[in-house]
Amino acid sequence: MQRTPRKNWTKEEQILALNLYHILPFGRLDRKTPEIIALAKIMGRTPSSLSMKLCNFASLDPEITANGRVGLPNVSNKDRDIWQWHVDQQEEFNSTYHQLIKRFEIESDLLTEVLENKLVGKDKIVLSRVRIGQGVFRKMVLNSYQNRCCISGLDVSKLLVASHIKPWRDDEKQRMNPRNGLCLSSIHDRAFDQGLLTISDNGEVILSKTLKGNSSTFVKNNFHRHEGKKLQLPNDFSPDFRLIKYHRENIFIG
Repeated sequence: MQRTPRKNWTKEEQILALNLYHILPFGRLDRKTPEIIALAKIMGRTPSSLSMKLCNFASLDPEITANGRVGLPNVSNKDRDIWQWHVDQQEEFNSTYHQLIKRFEIESDLLTEVLENKLVGKDKIVLSRVRIGQGVFRKMVLNSYQNRCCISGLDVSKLLVASHIKPWRDDEKQRMNPRNGLCLSSIHDRAFDQGLLTISDNGEVILSKTLKGNSSTFVKNNFHRHEGKKLQLPNDFSPDFRLIKYHRENIFIG
């Protein structure tokens, strides 16, 4: 029996696959994962082929290898090149991805069909699509802050959020800008998002009157003791203080 000719991966397919890789946990890089099945259909590939590609990327991901986990061996130079490109040229990578996702959404709703089985309501489906891009954003921001909350120093990654300084809804151009991100614990992210705390031009924590006026032990331990402290700045992508000023003037409730 003659074998089916091997289909080479295009750069566009690699970009789509790499974005999916960033939102799937390591334990879900399996050919039976619904998101992998859906994207494979859009690409005209088998789920097994896409699953193997994601495992190749896992072999190049320092977050995976640092914990002793491994992807597939014998990663191709093409995979190494696209991985390094997406690390070195993040803005170009993100821009290209958004162009592709718009085109694929026009041509196929297969990924949406998978999501519809899990989610209720169109708004939630839209948010799930957005999360693909946010996975890349989260990784850039958390890596920059060495997986530590820049206010409290919390270093439990599952409790950390890549918080947008200028909200997602307010400026499409800043959505994937890592300088529009802070690594915050989930409680500090919520307070920042609701305008209960903000940051000064000197990088110091400012609390709202609501938090200052709350004398509970929890608020004292988690907020009062951080007031006036400077943010722990990241290794890369320091926050854009023009965006912090926007937050202070438009989101912070004072």
